[in-house]
Amino acid sequence: MTAYQGTAPTIRLRPSVYQALGKHLASNLPHEACGVLLGAAAAGGMRIDTYVPMRNVAPDPLHAFVPHPADWVSALFMTPPPVGLFHSHPRSAPLPSAADYAGLQGLEEHFAVYLIGAPGSAAGEFIRLNGYGITRTRTGQGSLSLGLAEAQLQLLLK
Repeated sequence: MTAYQGTAPTIRLRPSVYQALGKHLASNLPHEACGVLLGAAAAGGMRIDTYVPMRNVAPDPLHAFVPHPADWVSALFMTPPPVGLFHSHPRSAPLPSAADYAGLQGLEEHFAVYLIGAPGSAAGEFIRLNGYGITRTRTGQGSLSLGLAEAQLQLLLK
């Protein structure tokens, strides 16, 4: 995986993925929703074609997400493998929390995209969604450090 220089590549979502994210987020309220994103590198960025919801089994699902182990293992063995992760923040802005950063260490190497959603705050706003590229850099001691670089989101027309 390549570390991003500057900003992360654009993340392009199919309309069906955007709708699926919003429906899963809404159906899990007031709890956090989570799932994996399937897609591929495309035109200098990432294209997300499919969203696969997972069950959240966190002890405190109002404030955290932990994918159900069976759902997680199943997702990791998909062909092709997932390229990203989605979760929601039902009561706050869709910005990475300290727990989100801490959880990056558990992601597989093929995960490149991290999306965070929140319920729409304005009338007619379906979902607020922020996208991030997952960065990987080696420290001086050789250990791997993961981070997030804000990415531009684009909703594809078809």
